[in-house]
Amino acid sequence: MRYDFDILTQVQFNHSYFSGSVFNGFDVNVFDSTKRTLNNMSLMYKPFKGGFYILYDKNFANKPRSREDVLTEKLMFEFTLELKDPFFYNYTDSLPAGIEGSIYHFHNSLNVSPGVPNPLHEAQFVSEKDLVNLSDNRHHFLKKPFAKVNILVHPQLETQYYIGFAARQTYWRYILMNDYLHHLSNPAIINETDDNVFSPQFDVQLPDAKKAYGFVSADKLTLSQNPSATYRLVENFQKGEASHKEVIRALPIPDVRYTSLIPVQQTDPIRDTNPINYSDIFIH
Repeated sequence: MRYDFDILTQVQFNHSYFSGSVFNGFDVNVFDSTKRTLNNMSLMYKPFKGGFYILYDKNFANKPRSREDVLTEKLMFEFTLELKDPFFYNYTDSLPAGIEGSIYHFHNSLNVSPGVPNPLHEAQFVSEKDLVNLSDNRHHFLKKPFAKVNILVHPQLETQYYIGFAARQTYWRYILMNDYLHHLSNPAIINETDDNVFSPQFDVQLPDAKKAYGFVSADKLTLSQNPSATYRLVENFQKGEASHKEVIRALPIPDVRYTSLIPVQQTDPIRDTNPINYSDIFIH
């Protein structure tokens, strides 16, 4: 028997934190009922890095079949998503701290924009609006997944859908740990164009009661694997002058495996007192 598969639809997992926005942090599980439907209708589930395809065989029951033919069938595909990355919440925006009694429910609708990828959630990015309570008997599982995905086949089914997450924004707090860095003359953290987007140096009380010096960004910065800006540590800084001396050419970016353990103190320039809104980068 000759098989000739083409794309019925596909779902991509996106996250603005990662290079190319490809998110590969889900394991996809196919419902048994969906497996039977795929088999009976000569359809195929095919995963790829950061998503999956639903394919259809253009030869069905020894007859040619078009995508439009498949779209006239009343079909529902159901999947669950298992989250593999334990640090996902550290770099993802608009999510609650935990979803113990809820799951995300992603699904397509008849309201689509033809020719472009459409989200399987309410807004551009996933948010709390996409949560459903597990007390709803329509969502019953032996083992709670991160999310449930429903794809309804209808004549307006798009060839591309996505589930997209936005990267968190935090105040970046550089902390100078080494003694020699404590003796710099008029230090500052600046970007490539010599703009000083960080506060002046201030005292930091570490959890072990030791003292250090810190700089905090004036505004929240977006977490990213590859930030668009590079920040430098300099001394003898004078705004509008080029007399400063470079100490560290490229400072490291936040490590999303860790969240801040340093409380906001009275000496900190930013008055947001929630440590979760800070990313600490220790410079040794």
